Amino acid sequence: MSAQSAGRVPGSPSSRQFTVVVRGDSLQSIAVRSTGRAADWRLIAELNDIDDPSKVMPGTVLVLPNATDH
Repeated sequence: MSAQSAGRVPGSPSSRQFTVVVRGDSLQSIAVRSTGRAADWRLIAELNDIDDPSKVMPGTVLVLPNATDH
């Protein structure tokens, strides 16, 4: 599933993107899809208070980083 808009004005500092974890996803694969950088998995984990990235279950809604988070 692709990232979905949070319904805010695109490009505004408060705009956020979300994605729903599907079977086979990892934080790294979600990072590559959303930011183009596998290393951003740590930022996704931090934004979502994830302590153990291996235990993110399908159906989980994740907040994705935006340009101001880098």
